[in-house]
Order: sequence, then C-alpha cells, then structure tokens
Amino acid sequence: MRIKAAQAPEAAMLDRSLIYFLTSIAEDGIGSANAIFEARFGWSVRELRVLRLVRETPNMTFTRLAASTKFERSLTSRTVSALIKAGLITRTNSPHDARVFTLRVTNAGEALCCQADPLTRELEALMLEPLSDAERKVLMDMLERVKTWVQTGYPAEVNNRHPDAVSGK
Repeated sequence: MRIKAAQAPEAAMLDRSLIYFLTSIAEDGIGSANAIFEARFGWSVRELRVLRLVRETPNMTFTRLAASTKFERSLTSRTVSALIKAGLITRTNSPHDARVFTLRVTNAGEALCCQADPLTRELEALMLEPLSDAERKVLMDMLERVKTWVQTGYPAEVNNRHPDAVSGK
C-alpha cells in the first residue's frame, strides 16, 4: 500500500514526536518486563508501580495516588482494591473527612517490593545497556530537567501561547 504524498509528513511527524518516542520506549519496556513480573511475583509492572508509590508515600490519599500513577482513576481504583484484597496495602478513613482515605503498605507489601526491586533495577540497567555510565547520567539529568519543566513551567506557557485552548473545567 502506497502512502499518498500528503500523508508522508504525518508519518515522519510521529517518528520525530518526543511524546510518541518516550511513550513507545515506556510501553515496549513494560511489555517486555510484564510477563517476567507476573510469572515471578503474580503482579504486573503497573500494579507494582501502585504498590511502590504507596510504599514511598505513607498515608497517601487516593486522589494523590491517582494523579501520581498517570492511570485513569478507574484503573487505579481497581488496582488499589486488588492490592487491599491481597493484604499488600491497607486503607484507613480520615478521622477529619469520611470522604478521604489514606493508604499504607503492609509488611507483606513491603516484602513484595523488596523482592521485585532488584529485578526492576536489573531490567532498567539492561534497557540502558547501549549507553556508557556517563551517557546514562547525562540522559537521566536531561530527563529530570524536562520532567520538572513539564510539571511546572510548561503548563502555564502552553496556556499563554494558546489561550483559546484553556479549558474552563
């Protein structure tokens, strides 16, 4: 099937799109690792991400967790329910507001994280294997700067440059 001349620039755009490129790397990395994590630990990479976020922020609220996972709220909710049912995290209602609850990792959840963490480090190192140690450091430093910009100054700059697209929600 031939691509029409008018369609060719769009295809090239995807090849150069930073967001598409980063998403592809992440999805390919997760896809390759997921079967290993599920076979060894019975949990997917994404489920372990939720568990680790709760571990790293004791008494995290569901609202904060949902924002941190970058998943849809319904997926985060199903994952939290499964982790609670498995005894890996606990849910406690706030004494100040019954609509708010906090999450904490249990001893079993901590043990699972401790078992899975070395495999995560191994697979991430393997993903970066084509790079030297110096290149890895530079890459991580650059990605951290971009992440900080995207989380802080970028949203306001987008709104400044494109005020017609600012949502009223």
